[in-house]
Amino acid sequence: MNKAKLKLDKDFVIGKVDKRVFSTFIEPIGDIVYGNIYNPEHLCADEQGFRKDVMELMQGLGSTAVRYPGGNFVSGYNWRDGIGPVDKRPVRYDKAWKRIETNQMGIDEYTDWVNKVGAEPILAVNLGTGTPEEASFEIEYTNMEGGTYFSDLRKVNGHDNPYNIKMWCLGNEMDGTWQMGEKTAKEYGRIAYEAAKQMRAVDPDIELVACGSCANDKSHPSYPEWDRVVLEECYENVDYLSLHRYYSYDPEAIKGTMFPAQFTVEDLPCIAKDMSQFIDTVCAAADYVKGLKYSDKTINICFDEWGVISSQTAKAEGLDWTERKLPEMGKRIEGMNVIDAVLFGSILITFINKCDRVKIACQSIVIPSVIGAKPDGGAFKQTTYYPFSQVAQYAEGVALRSGLQSPTKLTDGYGEQPYIQTAAVYNEESGIVTVFATNLSLRDGVVLEEVLQFDHVELFEHIQLHDEQPLAMNSLENSERVVPKIIEITDKVVLPPLSWNVLRYKVSKN
Repeated sequence: MNKAKLKLDKDFVIGKVDKRVFSTFIEPIGDIVYGNIYNPEHLCADEQGFRKDVMELMQGLGSTAVRYPGGNFVSGYNWRDGIGPVDKRPVRYDKAWKRIETNQMGIDEYTDWVNKVGAEPILAVNLGTGTPEEASFEIEYTNMEGGTYFSDLRKVNGHDNPYNIKMWCLGNEMDGTWQMGEKTAKEYGRIAYEAAKQMRAVDPDIELVACGSCANDKSHPSYPEWDRVVLEECYENVDYLSLHRYYSYDPEAIKGTMFPAQFTVEDLPCIAKDMSQFIDTVCAAADYVKGLKYSDKTINICFDEWGVISSQTAKAEGLDWTERKLPEMGKRIEGMNVIDAVLFGSILITFINKCDRVKIACQSIVIPSVIGAKPDGGAFKQTTYYPFSQVAQYAEGVALRSGLQSPTKLTDGYGEQPYIQTAAVYNEESGIVTVFATNLSLRDGVVLEEVLQFDHVELFEHIQLHDEQPLAMNSLENSERVVPKIIEITDKVVLPPLSWNVLRYKVSKN
């Protein structure tokens, strides 16, 4: 069996892991919001119409923040359509997803739902068809104590206390040709500058995310020049630059989408490299502007949309994406298999290892890609639920720089790449080091040798997600087909092919 070696030293620190890296994203597409989150007719609905079964799964997931309402949807959305008496709200045609928007779930309902699931809100404002002034009115509605038109209107609508929403996205994917109100980099940089100025005039304590490149593939020509130009216009007015990226290892699964067929299942080890290079390149553009402006401020990354496009769904349903309407994306139960779960883990490992610059990341779209649900039925944990929930639970503390010697695989995209990937987090308060490890090989198991430079460490828990059938997945009918298992501690740590592993070590003094 092949061998890998991991060296860790408590003094070699990357940075503190910001818990907002384990955030999620929802958007009103298909049944995601209306049906699986808000559904007054459901047997599990609470007094506000929210499904309790989905809320319980969200609570268990450990998502620290939830980004809303978009996504492409926000660039044609007027937030004022979603406040006031539900039966008097206007019904609009959503041009982004070509669907009817009833506006039954607006800011007030969203904020209540986020509080119920135990997360923080992240709101996006409309800078496609919207204006900086409208964005400032939205801040007034959510964050001001009272005494103005919009803050008093919130009270009339039943919420006396301000929401104090502190994280705001300045639009969404404004470099995309599919976006309502698409802009050039200079146009968007100027409107982001003005929106930030007006929004901070209402609440100077908010954090702001400017739109960065929404893809790093060759089909998206604005990358990475977009990031430089945008930041030259608004650098001192924003705190983060957003990145978006979706990955698939099956060309058939993404046929007809904006994403090129860049990877195959043999290229799984490439994906972390691709994402790391994306982050590094955009950070380099941001740091160039920092130098250009002689600034002492560092712009960090909000990876506010990321996900895996499952290979299973298209095959299982016998459909070609080129024949599908986009709203149907939210109307199926996504078939997330074991490979998808391991790939999820690889991406989460990348974020931890980049935690000095990646401060926020929102998995997209949490329903159905992490939680499976049907509007007229139940809900269950996808295979991908487990890596996310385990990292959200155990990645508390500082990320350690890993010295990893791993077997490699020759890939088409990036040459030789390690197929063992790890991230390590040390929680000094609890005295626990947690190592997250994926084996992305399709065939080879690996024995992992650990060298941890602490006074004394002892492995006390090994949690593993693995199945002999890598296309196995959970469903409403068989919700525990794939679940993590506790592995017996022996003198060897074995990482089977296509596996996700959590290794927990207790640190003590001799």
